[in-house]
Amino acid sequence: MPDYKQGIKKDVSEIKFLIHDLRVERFIDEVIHFHVALDTDLQLHGIVDPLLITGDDLRKLRTRAVSLRLAFESYSAAVQSFAPPETVLAKANEYVRSIHDLCELILHPMWSHIDSALALLPDGSRSVRSRSHYRNVVRWLCGVYYRIEHFWAEQRNEEIYEVFDLGADLEDYVRNVVHGWVTEQSSARVELQLGRLDPAVLGGNRHRFRRMYFNLIMNAVDAMGGKKVGVLHIEDVLDDGHVSLSVRDEGSGMSPERVQQLLTVRPTLDGELHSLGFVFVRQTVDEFKGSLTIDSQLGVGTTTTVRVPVLVGIKPPPRRRSLCEDYNLPRPEDTIDSQTAEAIRPGPVSSENGASCGQVIYSDYRQSQSEFPGCLFAIAVAEDDRLEMFTHKPYERLWNMGHEDLSPMFFEATIRGRLEENEDRNLSLILKAPQNMREYWDFKETPDDLRTTDAYARMVHDEFIRIARRLIATGMPETVNVEVAAWSKFFPETPEPELFPVATLAGMPLSTEK
Repeated sequence: MPDYKQGIKKDVSEIKFLIHDLRVERFIDEVIHFHVALDTDLQLHGIVDPLLITGDDLRKLRTRAVSLRLAFESYSAAVQSFAPPETVLAKANEYVRSIHDLCELILHPMWSHIDSALALLPDGSRSVRSRSHYRNVVRWLCGVYYRIEHFWAEQRNEEIYEVFDLGADLEDYVRNVVHGWVTEQSSARVELQLGRLDPAVLGGNRHRFRRMYFNLIMNAVDAMGGKKVGVLHIEDVLDDGHVSLSVRDEGSGMSPERVQQLLTVRPTLDGELHSLGFVFVRQTVDEFKGSLTIDSQLGVGTTTTVRVPVLVGIKPPPRRRSLCEDYNLPRPEDTIDSQTAEAIRPGPVSSENGASCGQVIYSDYRQSQSEFPGCLFAIAVAEDDRLEMFTHKPYERLWNMGHEDLSPMFFEATIRGRLEENEDRNLSLILKAPQNMREYWDFKETPDDLRTTDAYARMVHDEFIRIARRLIATGMPETVNVEVAAWSKFFPETPEPELFPVATLAGMPLSTEK
């Protein structure tokens, strides 16, 4: 068995793990496409500003992208031809350096005037409509740059040991890096939910730990690749001197034989990248003196749990920020104007939309100019049946928009939906639970002592039913079929139906009616 703990074999193994994690080419292509669209839109509308991006800048971006592609092809050829480890390592380092340099160019302050440029364009411009997508991509590339920096520091034996709070680190990394990757990689079909994030102080290589749980997230997203709606749930729970980090998906699941293979496969450089990633997971768990379990059912999904001991009585020190983290990347809620913010603030809803939300959603679908017509909406109905919030928009012809575009301040706090045609051209209403449990409670002004997992499941269960009742009462055809993401979590007493009329959901009893 090869020795992967020292020497060139270890170096090759580590950099292959890194390259497997990055998956960067498509995201760089998207950045270039966005800048080309922005440059074209500015020209079409006759906007000339010396502070804005120039054709020379775009040419530089494209030239770096070509160099990156050539470096990747050279690395891939070395791996596929079983070249000597020294050759593979040299090609891999050249490719990683090309990624780093291109990310550094994309994050350069010369691109910081993008929001100013977009503000000069009409709302219908292609680049304006792609702004949220662009932000997701740049956040991911920011994380890539950040990861490469610390990979190199680790190779130099720098910054290996840190004391850090896992709960805070999870929230920061998932929100600022992973969320955008999941949204783009799954075409906004996978909902990423953060559950409990208990403070838990660990000691070790924080960046390696991040790479480990991101591997678990990538595997979960891949497992849900064939689903129309999927939920990815992440949480950490502190218990008896240990913290359990779990990543749960609703994907295809795995056989017991496959689970056993992932937990015991030899650390060889041959075989599937998926297995390579899991070797890295196992190595990292061992470094943190933890344990790893996989609970999986075919056709149901997989929960992977990492359980590691915590440092008791120690507070994590302030950590140094990387150059990437200092990059001033605006969030959607940072750039909306006061008029827009007021329009989507919780409170009274206009009678024109609020009294006829079912009809409005159905009308949005009928008016949609997309190849697959549809619309998206966000809605909140209080326990007294008061409509707390309602916002909506039909799909546009060339724009795959998300709920953060529709409701940038509250897209994680409310129940979201889509009315669209599926692959068989049948109409389907898709309802999704709030993406962030804490923000949902804040939105509902739930007292702290009532914020339990069971209470959350009950509240969302009842709100799904109230929403279905309101949609039918305000003009949506009751025969429209509905899909509810994470059905078993909110309706555990009822087997999940494949498709059923929205009237069936509306007819189910509330928890107070049982």
